[in-house]
Amino acid sequence: MMMPENHTLQKKDIKHARIKVAEDGHVRVLVPHSFTDDDISALLTKKSKWIAKQRAFFNKKSRIELARNQLLLFGNRYSYFYDDTYSRKILIDHSFKTIRAKKDLLDPAIQKKWYKHEARKYLVSRTEDLAERLHFKYKAIYIRDQKTKLGNCSYDRNISLNWRLIKAPTLISDYIIIHELVHTKIMNHSGKFWTLLKSLYPYYKDAMNWLDKYGNCL
Repeated sequence: MMMPENHTLQKKDIKHARIKVAEDGHVRVLVPHSFTDDDISALLTKKSKWIAKQRAFFNKKSRIELARNQLLLFGNRYSYFYDDTYSRKILIDHSFKTIRAKKDLLDPAIQKKWYKHEARKYLVSRTEDLAERLHFKYKAIYIRDQKTKLGNCSYDRNISLNWRLIKAPTLISDYIIIHELVHTKIMNHSGKFWTLLKSLYPYYKDAMNWLDKYGNCL
């Protein structure tokens, strides 16, 4: 069957058809082997408004464009320079927004490992500071590699934070940390939860707006 532009069809051993819309607008259609061309056409017609809605949602999001030698750190673009002067350490200059290191931080695997290291250093310390200042107690904190969530709080009051928060402005990481700290007392998103969060972090709407616009860049 001839699919519409930017659509990919896959027949798989599944019981029910599924449609996935990627952030670039590409539509992936997964159907059982038993589906005929007419079945596929009917499915696309039925889901056409939903597909358009998903594409519109992603189109509203903005991207933070980075040059080839740039890294995103605390919501800012930092220029990376290879420098064999620093054989072991990585030198970060927050004033001039530069990073110098012998390590190749443009290599995806090395870059991810470095981001995780920086995230652990900053996010753990920041969570400890905010918890003490705002009078919250938690059991443990973990830096995770979650695909969709930026933070989570378990019923045992264990807080998990996504390492990608190190890329975001501190406005955002503070919001996520306080959000999860509030969950140590209120596990749901009731009115009581939001009232407490607003009283502790009046910039929460600015943070939510930034995440709506740039969250896909993390």
